[in-house]
Amino acid sequence: MSIEQNGLQQIDEEKLREWLVSQAAKYAKLDDAEIDADTPLSQYGLDSVSAVALAVDLEDEFGIVLGVDTLWKYPTVNLVVEMLLSTPRRSQRD
Repeated sequence: MSIEQNGLQQIDEEKLREWLVSQAAKYAKLDDAEIDADTPLSQYGLDSVSAVALAVDLEDEFGIVLGVDTLWKYPTVNLVVEMLLSTPRRSQRD
């Protein structure tokens, strides 16, 4: 499954999941293999500062703009991916 951004770019679900795992691992200073996509990111030590940085990275990489509290409402990689795939997103730059 993929999501379409602004009618231009399709994002593959697995690519998005792998990217989020990799970014979470980077901020938690862990290997990608140590991040379980069903474990709350806060359990890996991600705080509000790293959550904002991750949201900025997501916008830079995929053009997806997240609200400040999104990673707290959807605390796992899989929940974020599920939310992104089920919710039409538009860049705030439009």
